[in-house]
Amino acid sequence: MDMRRAKAVLLAASLFVSGVYAYVWPSPYDFLEDAYTVSARFGGGGIVPGVDPCGVSPFGFLPGRQAASEWLRLAYHDMATYNIETGLGGLDASIGFETTRAQNIGTAMNTSLVFFGAFQSKTSSMSDVMALGVILAMKNCGGPSIPFRAGRIDAVTGGPETVPEPQQDLEMHTAAFALQGFNVTEMIGLVACGHTIGGVHQVDFPLSVQNATSAQNPEGVVHFDDSFDSFDNHIATQWIDGTSTDPLAVGFNDTTNSDARIFAADGNTTMRAFAWDPEFFSSQCGSLLERMLNTVPNTVQLSEVIDPLPVKPYQLQLSLATNGSLIMSGYIRIFGTSAEAAAASETDMPVTLSWKDRNGQSNTTYSTSALAVSQPSTSLWGNVRFFQVDAIIESQSGISSFVVDWAFNSQDTLTHSDNGGGGFPLQDVALFQADNSCVTPASQANPTTTVFAVIRTDLGPITSAYIDYSSNVNQEGSVTVKQVAARFPLVHFGNSSSPLYDTYSVSFPTGETTNQGVITFDVVAVITGKTYASANNLAITTPC
Repeated sequence: MDMRRAKAVLLAASLFVSGVYAYVWPSPYDFLEDAYTVSARFGGGGIVPGVDPCGVSPFGFLPGRQAASEWLRLAYHDMATYNIETGLGGLDASIGFETTRAQNIGTAMNTSLVFFGAFQSKTSSMSDVMALGVILAMKNCGGPSIPFRAGRIDAVTGGPETVPEPQQDLEMHTAAFALQGFNVTEMIGLVACGHTIGGVHQVDFPLSVQNATSAQNPEGVVHFDDSFDSFDNHIATQWIDGTSTDPLAVGFNDTTNSDARIFAADGNTTMRAFAWDPEFFSSQCGSLLERMLNTVPNTVQLSEVIDPLPVKPYQLQLSLATNGSLIMSGYIRIFGTSAEAAAASETDMPVTLSWKDRNGQSNTTYSTSALAVSQPSTSLWGNVRFFQVDAIIESQSGISSFVVDWAFNSQDTLTHSDNGGGGFPLQDVALFQADNSCVTPASQANPTTTVFAVIRTDLGPITSAYIDYSSNVNQEGSVTVKQVAARFPLVHFGNSSSPLYDTYSVSFPTGETTNQGVITFDVVAVITGKTYASANNLAITTPC
């Protein structure tokens, strides 16, 4: 076997093994997987820029503060409502209803929630976004790679007031962490891991920090260690060698030196181990933070670990053109972690889509080459590139699925990606028509959204056709929003550019939605008992 063939076989085998546990496309977690995989630039999920570089302040204009540490604090305080005896509480976004409590003092909680709110959607809960934010922030700060699972469900009310506070004694802290499911060693580790970045704000904790405010540091932040913008073991090394600056360990007020009491709870055994071995510190932090993020109510079932998919469609849509043909447009994302992936030039990467018609038949003419997107993309986990798809498909033959054949360079053997064996499904029955759809400005009275769609007419009687619209509304007592769903029936509008499709439309009030969060809608048709859907279309922005 030649080396090119051997490499192709090994790559295909590795993709198969990783695919055993990964979901296939489409998935309810596609939005989260996108945000996890693509950090910035084209196709970027938008979360990583909020903590890049590691020391950046929230939204980039709140001097002295650090977004990454505030995200981590938010997640722990949210999780701290968990009760191991009842199985209630945990990471469920109840923190949104708890920010006025003394244990959650400061503006950092709401600042972080407002940032995360931009990523709430029908398929991404606030609590999932919070967990993902911590994972991305810690990795971007040089910390461990924490596995990501999705499926958290947001609470609709606040939880118990069980967050540990610095003035409490060691016995109270030990009991509080035990109720959350952490023993003494794990308590020490979780506090050390949480305090390797960030610091204490004088404006919020004047009994722990004093004389620290300035024009450049208006909140008077004093950092936990000398490398607040790097996830490392300095919190431990400085504690052990006596050079700590942690205001909760060596502060002027012994009553609030809770870190000192916790670090020494086992005679400094754990902190010495952390100080001696930075890799041990990182691995333990990874395990503890993963447990923290996965501490959820016992009624919640989290997904399998979500890893970047090697090949994935992005914003791929099928629509009916004015000449009666179908247009498949969007992108194919290629991800890899190998040296070959890092060295690849997207302009020398062959990427070909081959599809089957609506009856599942192949034809040599059913293919198109995808062109490299010139704007680069970044990922914390490897190398990612996008390729644009723009293909014309005869409406008579249609499409049911496609596969992707690709390589990291034109001299290499192609890898065949078939989405776990069944191909990437793409239905051609109910299609959203973006070019004809529009929305009236929100500044107008009673703003409305108008959606146009086309539905095939040769499959039998259409039982029902409708729009499932998911938007966000404010909720009392929290800066977070919640998703609400509404269904609007599609009405037959007339013929289309193809005798195989009829046009449908509906206009409906936008309602009291907020711009915070992601608005999506599905175009759905039920024909002879079978449901067809063009799902997760983004909010229409074209003005009427």
